[in-house]
Amino acid sequence: IAMRLSLIPSAKKSKRTVVITQGCDPAIVCVNGLVTKHPVIVLPKEKLVDTNGAGDAYVGGFLAGLVKGLPVADCCKAGAYSASVIVQRSGCTFPAKPDYKL
Repeated sequence: IAMRLSLIPSAKKSKRTVVITQGCDPAIVCVNGLVTKHPVIVLPKEKLVDTNGAGDAYVGGFLAGLVKGLPVADCCKAGAYSASVIVQRSGCTFPAKPDYKL
């Protein structure tokens, strides 16, 4: 699916980036038909509080890296960090000062 989506022509004439999160399994990223898998931060079950918003948090971290011009692997690390923080808190909340640096 990711490969086919990445090959759909973009109106901006740029390469389409497709990101598919899979919970505790590696995220799949595909750019121009090239598929890569990126690890997520797997937490012990006792640290999981609320998984609502984990995928959205991953996308937020990924996009923060992307707009800074980081490589896809670093964007995925930022996404994995964001998702790992969200699932350890009740509701879709983030600490006032995250300890991750882009």
